Amino acid sequence: MAEKSGLHPTYIGGIERGERNATIASFQKIADSLGITLAELFRVGLHPLEEMFNAPADDIMGAIHKGFRAQVDVKGKLAELYLAKYLGNLKAGKAIDDFKWSDKDGVPDFVITYKGQKYTVECKNLRSGEDGIYKQKPSYKVEVQKTRNSKDGTNTRSYSVGHFHILAVCMFNQTGQWDFFFIATKYLEKAGDPNLLKVFQPVPFSPTTPWEKDVIVVLKDIAGEIKIDYPKQKPRL
Repeated sequence: MAEKSGLHPTYIGGIERGERNATIASFQKIADSLGITLAELFRVGLHPLEEMFNAPADDIMGAIHKGFRAQVDVKGKLAELYLAKYLGNLKAGKAIDDFKWSDKDGVPDFVITYKGQKYTVECKNLRSGEDGIYKQKPSYKVEVQKTRNSKDGTNTRSYSVGHFHILAVCMFNQTGQWDFFFIATKYLEKAGDPNLLKVFQPVPFSPTTPWEKDVIVVLKDIAGEIKIDYPKQKPRL
């Protein structure tokens, strides 16, 4: 190792015995001599995905980096993860009773228990780039539909008005931040069929009633604890 890393054998021995404090530069040379990254050198134990795929984390990340669809899927799950952390903080602060995170087709992403009542939440990412902007509104754009149609080809992707109570929109694709805007489903735009939600929904650049950054405000509105003064004529977003 000393020969491969260019470090003195006594120095290597001192590090092995815990007698020397190595610099980051030295650790980088040691990692290079072993053919691994600096992160791998300091890693204790394997991530479950590394065990599942029998591949190092850097290779898994490299594969995701090369796959557009993989990146879209990861961003979707990251949005749910950060929403779960947000809800976890609310639970810890006793603002909500509990929440559950689901990963089943046809089932809302989250169920929040608030004052003994359960409220369902769908989590969606804004569309990215220019495709995520309504140029005539102007506002951001979020696609609100399910991942797949039924096997017989009928349209089952559109959400019914009563499928979930709250839409949580992650702003990352447009702002680079894992922040959320929340809205009660009753305020979302309807499709030609009034029982279905419109696929593309406008999202304001900044929170504008009835959009909120605090999901508790939306929960209180749904629960009838407060009344949101929703304008009869929609303002320019």
